[in-house]
This record gives sequence, structure tokens and C-alpha cells, in this order.
Amino acid sequence: MISEKDKQLCEQPLGRAMVVITKNYWGALSKNLEHLGIDRHFTTMVAIDTAKERCTQQYLCDVLKIDKVGMVRVMDYLVEKGMITKVVNPNDRREHIVQLTAKGKKIMPGIHEGIKEMNNIALKGLSKVEREVFKGCIEKIILNLANLPVNEIDIKVKK
Repeated sequence: MISEKDKQLCEQPLGRAMVVITKNYWGALSKNLEHLGIDRHFTTMVAIDTAKERCTQQYLCDVLKIDKVGMVRVMDYLVEKGMITKVVNPNDRREHIVQLTAKGKKIMPGIHEGIKEMNNIALKGLSKVEREVFKGCIEKIILNLANLPVNEIDIKVKK
């Protein structure tokens, strides 16, 4: 049963409810996957692992909607943890090619499984049809907001 305070949250701007969902989701996922040796940037690891083309920092910025400065911080963290390597493209020295290390590849099944489990927990009680409708709604919201003029803001979820 949802509390009165949580019902009030649903009356706030949609973004506020999404921030609460985001903090709870990432906090629980981070706790669930901390045994893998990293506590954040799971989506970057997944994007690298599933890239259909050569994976560069710019590709990751585009796919994950992260600015270049933020992506440098993500890359530095993952390099420090031994999860990825960055190699200068010999054909274009301005470009870095990003690859998972053996250590990074080894933990990917755990990341994929942890995300699947967290998604199932988050969507518990929703039928297959409701899950598809929810996904469709999220896609429509993204499209509806994609081309609006915006002030750039940075949302951080700190551990």
C-alpha cells in the first residue's frame, strides 16, 4: 500500500517522482552489485559491452546523453578500477576507442543479471502488457521532451 506522502509525490512535477525513483533504483542496484568491484557507471559498461559499432567516448556521450566532461570522469573511474582501456585512434588522434578489459568482461554477466533483477523488482506486480505499456510511455515522454529548449542541469546521485 502506497503511503500518503508517496501519493503526494505523485502530484508533484513528473521529474520529481522520477528523481526519487532514480535515487532508489541506483542506490539498490549499487548495493546489489558492489561485490563486482565497482559501485556505479553500470550503464556505461553495458553500453560498451553491447555497442554495435566501434565504441568511442563520443559514441558513449551520444548514447548515454552525458556531456564530454562528465564522460571523462566516468572513463577515469572505470580505467582506475581496471574495467576499461582507452586507446587513441591511430587514424584520428582526437578520438579514443574504449574497450572492456578482461576484468571488465568478466563482471559483465553479473551486471546484466543485476540490472535484470532490479528491473523485475521495480516492475513487480505489473503484467507483461503493463510493462510494455510502461515502456511505450517512457519512450513517448523521452520523445515529447527531446527537442524542448532547456537550461543545462546536472543531476548527481551520490553514494
